[in-house]
Amino acid sequence: MGQAYFITGTGTDIGKTIVTSFLYKILSNTGLKVAICKPFQTGYKEEIQGYPDIHWFESKLGVFNSGIYQLTPETSPHLAIRLTNQAVDKQVVITRIKELEKEFDIVLVEGAGGLAVPLIEEETGFYMTKDLIKDADIPIIIVSTSGLGAIHHTATTFSYAKTHGLCVKGLIFNQFDKKSDIHQDNIRTIEKLVDASLLACLPTFSDIDQDLTSYIENLMSNQHFITPLQEVFGYAIHK
Repeated sequence: MGQAYFITGTGTDIGKTIVTSFLYKILSNTGLKVAICKPFQTGYKEEIQGYPDIHWFESKLGVFNSGIYQLTPETSPHLAIRLTNQAVDKQVVITRIKELEKEFDIVLVEGAGGLAVPLIEEETGFYMTKDLIKDADIPIIIVSTSGLGAIHHTATTFSYAKTHGLCVKGLIFNQFDKKSDIHQDNIRTIEKLVDASLLACLPTFSDIDQDLTSYIENLMSNQHFITPLQEVFGYAIHK
């Protein structure tokens, strides 16, 4: 029986798909059987004749059938569902995650935006991202950018998660510039404020295919990276 992890962000367009790809590659390289699941994807793009994240997983990682619900409008899922009048069943998503856990060692479930995103509008209110995570009973990994605003965004996301009983297993920072005093201090400050393992600080990649592969190869020789990865994902990660 495997374990799913929900990849969430401190906001929209902060690099969850890059982080999901990073985790997929590095965990797969260790011999683990890894799956990606994208429960809700909005925003059909004519130029690729498809949906961005799902297209990325297919073209860059060779991962197919990652999506569950695709909705044409580029809006929050609950609004896209209302605009298209598409039938959506949250239990289908939960069942799919559980099926993948039976088949794979690790299941990376990428969310749409952050934890407070409404997924489905119901008669009595909204079924939120945090509700899906609780119902699926899976821990989360928070993704944040590294620059100005990172402290507030990460701390409030962490606080929201804890308020709603979610288990935060790790943090990954994107667009990290090791030469920036602001970036360095943001990470240092967040580590003191938030009780979660720092897994990685990913730089901005100019060529994602080549640069990410090289970056992972270098990380695999760094025990300071390997140790928290092993602790979070619960597997012996071999160099």
